[in-house]
Amino acid sequence: MRGGAVGALLLDDLASLVRARSVQVAAGAGSLLVIPAALVAATHHGLARADSYRQSGASLLLLGGLIVAIALGATFVSVAARRGLLGLLVASGAERLQLTIGRLSARVLVLLGTLGAWTLALEVGSAAIGRGVDLPLAVHAGAMAENHLLIMLAAAATGTVLGPAVATIVALVVWVVARSTVELHAAAEHGQLGSLANAARVAYATLPRNVTSPMIVAMQNRAQGGPAAPRFEINSVPIPVPAAGAGTVLWTLAWCGLLAVLAGRGLERRPL
Repeated sequence: MRGGAVGALLLDDLASLVRARSVQVAAGAGSLLVIPAALVAATHHGLARADSYRQSGASLLLLGGLIVAIALGATFVSVAARRGLLGLLVASGAERLQLTIGRLSARVLVLLGTLGAWTLALEVGSAAIGRGVDLPLAVHAGAMAENHLLIMLAAAATGTVLGPAVATIVALVVWVVARSTVELHAAAEHGQLGSLANAARVAYATLPRNVTSPMIVAMQNRAQGGPAAPRFEINSVPIPVPAAGAGTVLWTLAWCGLLAVLAGRGLERRPL
């Protein structure tokens, strides 16, 4: 496989994505939403100010990130294939593996760039309201980047076979499963699942996991996580959810790798 061909395909798709109005609107709108978040947080003091601002930041990174990740993943093949672009590239000598690596890499860069722009805006907003650089929020943004990479690749792998609508549904299911896996495992470890505890442990050992940052875990366990991280309870009993360790980070990355391989296999078999 020629690296130059992959690089050319990556740059071509990256340029197309960066010029897309939807990507520009997403990056700009997310950054602008930091302004009302900062204004609301500025009306509070002390820990309440930090919680208010971080709640807004976490909600932006979760909801906005899901929209961007699913949109990038679900259109990995569908739009270009419908226009005949992929068929033209293959007919011109590009290998399908090169297409997979180039197009997926471009989408990863756009996803990380969008989240990075929002994170930078959040840090500027944090400094503007007198809180300085918020390192825990930056770490949380990094954790969400890995979570959204998982969602994007799930959508891409599904979209090569079943189309963008089904890819969107599957990606959302993967998000729910990854989050539930971590929370139910915590419940099992605290003796709240009874006979289902072993099933929760098996799911934790095999299924994708949500990467939880120390910041959002601390807020969730204090019932201050907001819409992005409501307090986890079973039968009105609060269950403390732990922050992700190195094992969870590596496990989720392994799932990302598996989904990228599946996306490549789907593209190999798809009529262009």
